[in-house]
Amino acid sequence: MSNNIDLFYVHLFNDFSGSPRVFKDAIDSNINNFGKTYVVTSKHQGFLDGVNASRINCFYARSNNRYMQLFYFILSQILLFGQLSCFLLKGRLEGRKSTVIINTMLPFGAGLSAKFFANSIVYYVHETHIKPDVLKCFLRFFIEHCATHVIFVSKYLQQTESFKKPLAEVIYNGLRTDFPVVKDVDSKAKFMHKQLFFAGSLKSYKGIDQLLQLALHLPDFKVIAAVNCAEVELAQYKKSNIIPKNMLFHIRPLNIQSYFEQSFLVLNLSLPDGWVETFGLSLLEGMAFGSPVISPPVGGPIEFVNSSNGYLVDSRQTEKIVEFILHLNSSFDVWNAYSQQAFQTSKLFTAEEYKKSFKAYFQKFDLV
Repeated sequence: MSNNIDLFYVHLFNDFSGSPRVFKDAIDSNINNFGKTYVVTSKHQGFLDGVNASRINCFYARSNNRYMQLFYFILSQILLFGQLSCFLLKGRLEGRKSTVIINTMLPFGAGLSAKFFANSIVYYVHETHIKPDVLKCFLRFFIEHCATHVIFVSKYLQQTESFKKPLAEVIYNGLRTDFPVVKDVDSKAKFMHKQLFFAGSLKSYKGIDQLLQLALHLPDFKVIAAVNCAEVELAQYKKSNIIPKNMLFHIRPLNIQSYFEQSFLVLNLSLPDGWVETFGLSLLEGMAFGSPVISPPVGGPIEFVNSSNGYLVDSRQTEKIVEFILHLNSSFDVWNAYSQQAFQTSKLFTAEEYKKSFKAYFQKFDLV
């Protein structure tokens, strides 16, 4: 292991979404014991605040106008290329090596800069849904010709977004570091509570309409939806739909763990032909509290959801889902068997296991 390799972690938009959350745990793995560590990201508040690295703020702006958004994106990449190049070139002149880890497909400016001035370039790929298709092809071109390594968050994503030149590896996401580690589940309370929990958005491809249908068919259950949207969007949705009395919405709840803790079942209802989950972290978080899950039968979730800890099903098959939930509700023993299997599955994806895997990968290829 070298003692003069600097690490540069690059993520465009710092916010509280999934990819910077996982990236934070990657940075906090402390894989670099000797060299300098930097995180290059926007000034916005998000999960990358306070990470164990020197922060370099980069330009990033957003707009509802797609042409302005495209302009901002291109400008951000030009500035990112110049900014990162200065740091990498300075380190090279000082006789230091560098490894650049680029989060998501988007920061092609960082990829090009690293191609010129870094020793190793690792892309960390979480996504497959990038529109328009021409943009995705453009970004894939830079990964193919700039990256030395690509890390995928699931085997599904590796198969879907495979590259010819870079070395590829799958490192599964883990439960975030600050996620409560539960030693014992209050199974009786969860079974009696009869709460179904959904974490997602109001986008139709995320299955929000299917959740509403389930609430109508299961009046004896409390259906909770934690949604990532603005208040005006939720008000419009409620105005356009008849919301059952047993269904409650919460916008970006801060104490989301408490909902997992109380839930009889956790649901991911993404439509298989509209949105394929590359991993499905909310399902794993539910499992960590002993909640059985319902998952789409495609994508990353099928790599840890099975018939012993949940149900893989197209969310439009309302009758089958209702039948499964009623089966779980038929007796505590039936539900508890699924609950225990879900709980055991989650132990394979702890933050500690994730960090060990991430660190081992970089040591294996002498990237630090």
